Amino acid sequence: MIRTRAELRAEGISDSTIDYRCRQGTSTRLLPGIYCTVEPTTLVKCHAVVTWLPSAVLSHRTAAWLAGMLPEPPHVEATAPTTVRRKTPWWLRLYRRDLRPDWIDLTSDLPMTTAARTLLDCLRVLPKSEAEALIDNHTGRTVRPQDLLDLCSGLHGSPALRAHLRAAAAGFASEPERIFARAMLQRNIHLLPNYPVGQYRCDFVDERSSTIVEIDGREFHSTPAAFRHDRRRQNALALEGWFILRYAAADVFQRLDACADEAAAAIRHRRRTRWHP
Repeated sequence: MIRTRAELRAEGISDSTIDYRCRQGTSTRLLPGIYCTVEPTTLVKCHAVVTWLPSAVLSHRTAAWLAGMLPEPPHVEATAPTTVRRKTPWWLRLYRRDLRPDWIDLTSDLPMTTAARTLLDCLRVLPKSEAEALIDNHTGRTVRPQDLLDLCSGLHGSPALRAHLRAAAAGFASEPERIFARAMLQRNIHLLPNYPVGQYRCDFVDERSSTIVEIDGREFHSTPAAFRHDRRRQNALALEGWFILRYAAADVFQRLDACADEAAAAIRHRRRTRWHP
């Protein structure tokens, strides 16, 4: 798959033959002295990088992709020691940092940063909305919260990571629920996600105000049976003293602030009146 020029020479292949194969398209020169005889996919390029620069460690969005946290990136990103100076092709972004040994995942097939270090690196290069989705989706799932807290200790830039952790939404079941939970946290209201109330499980619950918030997707009420079940469920909860707010997922996406402001105002009002079921 990946061959160095030295390896090809050792097999008796001359430099002129190597260059001829590249011109003919049967081989591809990915990096100085590094060739491949297959389609140069992102994974092939990852192997080429660590062959070309053994001190490099795959990081940022590339490590997140390899760990299943992000989709396949357009560039390969790697981190090399600060003393390394190399010119790179357009598809390779090389960051310079002296990584501590405990920031490198030694269990993977390719050298890459640990999940916690990867998440922190991605927060620094991703747009705000993508960074929020990454930390919400993978804190407590792919990445242990304690590992992130340990990473904060004495680390430059850790205040930003702490701020992300404080604002992280967890326990959500869908994307509209995630962004709604984060919007409520920004309004200093922490709702219990996917929380049981009696025999029912609710999207969000605020016990202090006896308020339930439901986010209804497009498939909601897709059948008459589902419609009837929902009415029985809502009546049962209301009769137990619960106040129920419902928002369509489309409204959460299109009118997030209006939905969150309305829910926050209702919850604060009910908390002041000390209403309990």
